[in-house]
Amino acid sequence: MPNMMDEGEIIDGLLGDAEAALARGSIGKATALYNGILRFMPEHTVALRQLAAIEVNNGEPAAALEYFERARQVQPPDADIYHGIATALRLMGHNAEAELALKTALRIDPSHSPSLYDFAVMLQQRGDLAAASAIYLDLAAQGAARFDATFNRGVTLYRMGNLLAAERWFHAAAQIDPTSPKPVINLGMIYRNWGFVKEAVACQENAVALAPTNAEAHWNLANALLVSGDFKRGFVEYEWRFKRSDRPERPAALPLNVARWGGEPLDGKTILVTLEQGMGDAIHFVRLASDVAARGGRVVMECVQPLLSLLTTAPGVAATVAPGTQVPEAACYAPLMSLPYLLGTTLETVPANVPYLQVPAGVPVPRLNGKGLRVGLVWRGNPQHENDRNRSASLKLLEPLLKVAGVSFFSLQLGESAAECQTPPWADRVTDLSPLLTDFAQTAAVVQALDLVISVDTAVAHLAGALAKPVWVLIPLGNDWRWLHGRDDTPWYPTMRLFRQQRERKWRAAINAMKCLLIEFSEKREA
Repeated sequence: MPNMMDEGEIIDGLLGDAEAALARGSIGKATALYNGILRFMPEHTVALRQLAAIEVNNGEPAAALEYFERARQVQPPDADIYHGIATALRLMGHNAEAELALKTALRIDPSHSPSLYDFAVMLQQRGDLAAASAIYLDLAAQGAARFDATFNRGVTLYRMGNLLAAERWFHAAAQIDPTSPKPVINLGMIYRNWGFVKEAVACQENAVALAPTNAEAHWNLANALLVSGDFKRGFVEYEWRFKRSDRPERPAALPLNVARWGGEPLDGKTILVTLEQGMGDAIHFVRLASDVAARGGRVVMECVQPLLSLLTTAPGVAATVAPGTQVPEAACYAPLMSLPYLLGTTLETVPANVPYLQVPAGVPVPRLNGKGLRVGLVWRGNPQHENDRNRSASLKLLEPLLKVAGVSFFSLQLGESAAECQTPPWADRVTDLSPLLTDFAQTAAVVQALDLVISVDTAVAHLAGALAKPVWVLIPLGNDWRWLHGRDDTPWYPTMRLFRQQRERKWRAAINAMKCLLIEFSEKREA
């Protein structure tokens, strides 16, 4: 007769079968076997840990946490268990508790690389870049999480503004894993920031070749192509923005039976042009409404409240509506930033007839007190903008301009920065007009009363250009695609002049060049 198997042999057999099932990818079979082990031995830590890991991969962190807690209670705690607990807590959105669990893991084993890596990621996500970067450096030196630590070391250096060091780390990451598009994408972003446009395009094309369905690779290729002036290819790639997780194409209020416009004749149908991106983008691309109208469309423009009145003055716009407004007569829709693609806009065919916006009827143009040239100033943009730290300046940096004789300065700045001009020494030199700027219709009236607008890359710069007002714009080194590369003019706005940084976040040379031209402008005005 065969010998009876004891409990230990049964558990060993189940454990071996479960491990084999895992190796084959038979997760359901492995789960059943591990649960079988727990029926014999409810405190079997290997089964508890493996079931916890399976639940994490299944997207069930609460169940995983229960298994990790059971394992923690039946054996001396170790770093692996606390790391698992932290993983489950993080997936449940309990970040503070997850951080405590990671710290406990690191108290048990200060060199526990999975906990070190996850702790560095937490630090990085909350903006403690220097601390995260130091941990990534140690992990990369130890060979632990080698690609991820190397890549994220580059990311933290990039976000701290050390692009030269970040470039080296991204190159290293690309050598570790030549199949990953991530370091190649980021190298392209660095080269674009430095103004190396051909190199940026080459990197992003390489990234797309490595990962043809990667939306980030296509998005960054779009921006590199557009800044190079290749609008034909660039606007095709720009459509990939909708495949990025944070960019829905269709507004929630739009009925499903309203189709997206493909550029065909509209034959009198109403088309809803849907809002996307910022107010500057709306001002910039509303010019294309006239081309949509020329194809037979009645254009209803969706825009935020501060733009509702102003954009009704654009040729081709029949009406404006706030986001979420039902437009039952709409037969189709088009995302605003897709209009250049749908209309086939190229660098040679940019519609640049200005002014294409007007001060709305009934909005009075104010009389501004001041002698000589009347100049409006905007030195900061929206702080939520992803490139704001590079594009914004400060009133103090504009001080050389404020010393030019024969010029009266007026602040068009909104937000907290508006208060800068109300304190010495600026209070006697710059008049704060922010109380007048209640929406863009009122801002347009103020701009109309000025002789010149000087701005960083903001919606006010677009407004001045759309009104055909002389406007000088300070452009950061890694500029937005629409300002192209290496030009001091722009095909979008004939009355605009660009003053470019030559070094990252260093404005002095651009402002000094602007000062010289402002002196000349003022002298001509006096003559």
